[in-house]
Amino acid sequence: MSCKEFNLDDMLAITAIPVTDYSLGTHNWQLKPTIPNTAFSPSLTNAIAIGIMPATTGGKLIPIMRASGKAKDSEDDSVAGRKHSVSVSCEADDRESAVWNYLFSLERTPCHLLLTFRGDTRGFVAATEDTYMCEVDRSGGKTSVSFKIENLMGVQLITV
Repeated sequence: MSCKEFNLDDMLAITAIPVTDYSLGTHNWQLKPTIPNTAFSPSLTNAIAIGIMPATTGGKLIPIMRASGKAKDSEDDSVAGRKHSVSVSCEADDRESAVWNYLFSLERTPCHLLLTFRGDTRGFVAATEDTYMCEVDRSGGKTSVSFKIENLMGVQLITV
């Protein structure tokens, strides 16, 4: 098994967009490595952002612990179509009581991920109900959130 992987560090935000709010089948960029910014316009009304930037209109914001966000895109060459496993994780600030409701809804609701990195780089990870997994863990004084999505394109970069 040959595995090519790359890491994406310095993540500022993870925005979870419910798969029911953004249909992928109608877009011609679905299986391309980059998405033109003009073609990318998902509804963010029900989105949950874990990050240091303001929440989207109607969305929820969970503060991220500084320097804890990481994403990894691993490609499996031995699978037809080159399946990617995208792992995204961070530590969340859970001092506000509403945060736990948002975090647990991430475990129950399949979401696409919009990733924002330092330097205005953004990436999109497409998911389905069958390919999405989220786990929230409280250990000691830390609350960690981890996502795993398997798809054919991995992290697609969004171009300006």
